[in-house]
Amino acid sequence: METRPFRQNVVFGAGALGSWLGARLAPPAVLVARGEHALAMRAAGLRLAGVENAVVPVAVADACPPLEADALLLVTVKVIDLAAAARAVRDRLREDTVVAVVANGFAPQEILGEALGRPVVRVVAEFGATMDGPGRVSAWGGRALLLHGVREDRVAAALAPTGLRVERIDDLARHSWEKLALNCVANPLAGLTGRRNCDLADDDLADLRLAVTREVMEVAARDGVDLPDELPERIDLVLARSRNLNSMAQDLARGRPTEIEHLNGFVARQAEAFGMDAPLNRWLAALIRLREGKSD
Repeated sequence: METRPFRQNVVFGAGALGSWLGARLAPPAVLVARGEHALAMRAAGLRLAGVENAVVPVAVADACPPLEADALLLVTVKVIDLAAAARAVRDRLREDTVVAVVANGFAPQEILGEALGRPVVRVVAEFGATMDGPGRVSAWGGRALLLHGVREDRVAAALAPTGLRVERIDDLARHSWEKLALNCVANPLAGLTGRRNCDLADDDLADLRLAVTREVMEVAARDGVDLPDELPERIDLVLARSRNLNSMAQDLARGRPTEIEHLNGFVARQAEAFGMDAPLNRWLAALIRLREGKSD
């Protein structure tokens, strides 16, 4: 297995999740960030809380810096911002640059890879991080899933110091659908209620969580991917252990666009394409659009 460290790590889109990952990569990454968060990190470092309490000095850039030979570019923007990210980094890439993406949605690596015209490693992230304020991030443990492969081996080795359980997988489609199911439950419910993931594990929401998950499982099955029967219980367990306020709730609180079209909206459209209906996912997407001030 190829575990040779990259000569340079750069995280493009260093919000909560990207900042936490970048501060703990080996070697530490240059964090591409803007605004008050970037100013705070430059002035006083990145303050971590949650699974780890520390203040970490970090290198911060306003734009993607020139990439050295044998560099890792880890893109951690939202899936709706991947096209813009590709435009921002395309001219910085070298032939040997390894590009990896941590993003929600079913296949963010395909979106970014098509925009860049090169293969992209997907990291399926099952962990949460919350921006507590400029320069302050809370994060909780979890795992990162990657396929087997030479580029994936090196990305996995770079992620090892982050404290995540880095696991290798053989079936990216199945794990992508499983992550999508989790997001389709957690993100809109947190967006509509403003509550943390652990609060969504309330017994009064059990039937709703189960029904949303089963819709995703039915659509995945029509796509040729059979998800495990115990997936609803696993989602409940993940929620119960997750103390973060997820990204959709944070986006709505700040008046920012959400990823709903790549989550419940995607499931509803896939169901329609298969001649099915996924009413709960369709309704949740519609409710989030209303919160955003949009119509279908």
